[in-house]
Amino acid sequence: MTVQQVRSNMQRTPIAVTAISGTALDQSNITQPSDLNGLVPSLSIAKTAGFETNVTIRGVGSQTPENALVSQSGVALYTDGVFIANTISLDQTLFDVDQVEVLRGPQGALYGQSSTGGALVINTKQPELGKFHGILEGSGGNYSMARGRAIINIPVGQHFAVRASFQQYDHSDYAHSTYGFGLDGAQTTAGKVTALWQPVENFSASLTAQWYGATNTGAEQKNILDTTPGARRVAQDYPSRFNLHTQLYHLNLNWHLPWATLTSVTAYQHLNNFLQMSSSRYNYDALGYYDNDAAWQTTMHTYTEELSLHSTGHGPLSWTGGVFLLGQRSNQFVAEFKGSTPPDPLSFLVPSDIMTNPPSNLSYGNKTTVSRFTVAPYVQFTYNITPKLHLTGGARYNYDHFAHYDGNFSAFGSSSLSNSFKTSEPTWKAELDYDLSHDNMLYFDVATGYKPGGVNGNPDSKVVGLNFQPERNTTFELGSKNMFFNQNLRLNFAAFFSKYHNMQYIENDPYPYAYGIANIPNTEMWGLESEATWLTLGGRLRFDGNLTLEDGRIASHYRAIDTIAQQTVYANNAACAYGGQYYNPACWAAVEAAASNLNGNTPPQMPHVQGSISAAYTWDVPYGKLLTRIQYIYRG
Repeated sequence: MTVQQVRSNMQRTPIAVTAISGTALDQSNITQPSDLNGLVPSLSIAKTAGFETNVTIRGVGSQTPENALVSQSGVALYTDGVFIANTISLDQTLFDVDQVEVLRGPQGALYGQSSTGGALVINTKQPELGKFHGILEGSGGNYSMARGRAIINIPVGQHFAVRASFQQYDHSDYAHSTYGFGLDGAQTTAGKVTALWQPVENFSASLTAQWYGATNTGAEQKNILDTTPGARRVAQDYPSRFNLHTQLYHLNLNWHLPWATLTSVTAYQHLNNFLQMSSSRYNYDALGYYDNDAAWQTTMHTYTEELSLHSTGHGPLSWTGGVFLLGQRSNQFVAEFKGSTPPDPLSFLVPSDIMTNPPSNLSYGNKTTVSRFTVAPYVQFTYNITPKLHLTGGARYNYDHFAHYDGNFSAFGSSSLSNSFKTSEPTWKAELDYDLSHDNMLYFDVATGYKPGGVNGNPDSKVVGLNFQPERNTTFELGSKNMFFNQNLRLNFAAFFSKYHNMQYIENDPYPYAYGIANIPNTEMWGLESEATWLTLGGRLRFDGNLTLEDGRIASHYRAIDTIAQQTVYANNAACAYGGQYYNPACWAAVEAAASNLNGNTPPQMPHVQGSISAAYTWDVPYGKLLTRIQYIYRG
C-alpha cells in the first residue's frame, strides 16, 4: 500500500487505514465510490441534491453541496498520485483499479491538501514490461444492467509497454415519473491508456490519458408532499438529466538515486458538468407553481505539480519532503425559472441574451468565475528510537489564494461582485508506535487538518458574509493492529476524539437565493472503530467484518436559519407580502429572528452505528474455481 507515498505493509503502518483490492471491489460489485458505504469504518458517502457525491470520514467532509466552484471536499481524493481538485469527479465509476485505500483522520503532512477528514487514494493498474495479456469481461443484472470491460497490455521491446482499458456501464431507469419519463438511469463510458518507459533500472516514466463520460437521467428526489404510491415513482412534470465529462492527463516520473527516490507528478484535469432538474420535485398541478433549473453548467481546468523526495537508506531515520502546486480556473452558469402561470416547454428555453434581457419567469441566474492558486511544502520523518519504539513527525504549510467574480441576474434585476481571499495555515502530525511483537502493535497519533476558506457569490446577502474561513481539525487517536493464529486472524482497533473548528456549511440568508458558505465555530466528534478478517479451512473460507460506534455534538451557541422556517416567514409575515423578501428590511429581520440555536445538535452525515459482515467460500469445480459470497451491511 502507498499511504506514506511509498510502498508499505498495512499492518506495519501506524495509522487508521483500510485497503480494498481491485479483486475485492469486483466481488462486492463496487462500481463507484458510493458503493464503499459500510465496508470501511467511519466512512459515509451520500448523494446531495441527487447528483453530488459527498464523502465524510468520522463526521468530517463536505457540508457545502452545489458549491464545487468555491469549496473543497474535506476528504482528499487522489488517483495515481494526482490530487483531484473537485467534488463532482466522485460521481465517476471505478474501473481497472489495483487498490483503493481509505485513510481515516486528518493527514497533517503527506496527504494534507483538503484532508480534514482523511483521504481516498485510488491506485489503478499499470503497464507490465515484457508481458502480453488481455482481459475481456462482461456482466449483467436486473434493470438492464450491463457492464463490459476490455483490457490489453502490450510490450514494445524490453523497456516500453502500453496498457489500455475501456469500460461501458449502463442500466435502465430505477425510478419513473407519472408524467412519462425515467429517473436514475445511467449510460457511462470510461477509458484509460498508460504508456510506461523504463530505459534503465532506476528510472521510469509513465504517461496516462484517462477520460470518463456519463449521459444519465436525473436522480430521483421525492417531494415530501408527493403521495404517489411506491418509493420509485414520483409525480414530477419536468425531466431531469445529468451529464458529466472529465479528462485527466498526467506524467509520473520516478528516479531512484543511491540515497533517495525523486518523484514528480504533473497533471492536467478538465471537467464539464451539465445538470437539469426540477427544483420543486413535484408538478404545477399540485403546487400551483413551477420551479425548474433549466441549466446548471460547471467547467473546471486544473493544473497540478507535486515534487517529492523519499529517503531509501536503512538507518534509524527515514524521511519524505516535497512541494505541491495547484492552479485552477472554474466557471459556472445557472438559470432557474419559476412562475405561477401554466408552463409550456418554451418557458424553460435559455436564450443567448439571458443575462442582458432576462425572461419574466427567470427567478435566478448566475455566472461565476473563480481562479485559485495553491502552494504547499511538506516534510515527514520516522525515527526508530529502539528496534520496537518508533516516532513519526511531519508538517505542511498550506497557502491558498482565490479570485472570484460573481454576476447574478433575474427578472427582478442584476448585481455583480468581485472579491479575492487568501488563507494560510500550517498543519502537522506526531505519532508514537510500539511493536509488542512482530504481529502486534500499539500507536498514539495526534494530527491536524486544514481545508481552505474562500469567497461567496452573494452581493445581495444580508447575513451571509463575503468570505468564509478555513476549517481546522485536530484528532487524537489510539490504535492497535494485530495478527493472530499464524496470521490467519487480523484484528485492528482505533479510538478517536476530534476537535473540529469552523465547519463550513450552507447558510440561508433572509434575502432569496443569497445563501452562501458560513462557519460553525466548534464541533466535537468521538468514536470506536474495529476491523477483522479470518481465514480458515486452508484459506477457502474467509470472514470479513467491521464495526463503527461514533457520535458528536455542535459545541457552540450558533444560530442558523432553517429553510422551512424561512419559507414559513415568507408565507405568513405581513412584511414579506407582495415580494417583501426582496426589499423590506422588516421581512429580513423576521427571518433572522426565526433562526435556531444549533448547540448540542449531532453533526450531519455521522451514523451512530455502522458496519458490515461477509463470508466467502471458494469451491473447486471442473475447469476452475467458484467463489460464493454473502454480505450484510448496516448503517443507522
